[in-house]
Amino acid sequence: MTTMPAPLREVADRNEQHVREYRASALIALLEDPGTPTATKDAVLAHVAPWSDAFQRMISVRAAFETDPRLKELALQHRQEEIGHNEILANSRRTGRTADWDPVVEAGAAWFVDQFRTLPGLHRVVLAHLVLEAGSLTFSNAGSLAFPGNAYFALHDEADEEHIEMGYRLLSERQQWQLGDVTELLDRAWRIITMVSDRIAELARRDTAAPA
Repeated sequence: MTTMPAPLREVADRNEQHVREYRASALIALLEDPGTPTATKDAVLAHVAPWSDAFQRMISVRAAFETDPRLKELALQHRQEEIGHNEILANSRRTGRTADWDPVVEAGAAWFVDQFRTLPGLHRVVLAHLVLEAGSLTFSNAGSLAFPGNAYFALHDEADEEHIEMGYRLLSERQQWQLGDVTELLDRAWRIITMVSDRIAELARRDTAAPA
């Protein structure tokens, strides 16, 4: 783990608090509960697919709008490593179920795309490496329990951990950021992640509920 100066330690502590809270979210609980019906877990994969597609847009927008040479190189590397993961998810599903357009999922994705288009480079690093990657790692850990051997979830564990560490290294090397700005961004971004995840869990349960 990167040696952290005091302000960055506060960022890491705040982010780890959000990760702990996310582990208790409806979606993660659904996947980790051995009593969740298989059909409901399968429905999660269908409803995650639009978010996975949107993630490809997020990392592409980040790379396209980054102007700092070092940060652009990192963004391009990140995009290259993530390309096609949405297709792997699609191919790993056991059913042909697809998700309809959902305004909550779409709004959450649009928020991230807009932030990657407009925020300063180091704030993009925070979103990509501290929030999206940490959320992805938490989701993948739960998904690996729900779907043993699934190719999509097997991709993420080590890669996501390295991407998170990369974000902390950059914030340690470049300290042109304000603690209040970064923690506010973390708080907002995790609220969006949780909102989308809760909606995915709700949709999966709705689609597989027994008729009244």
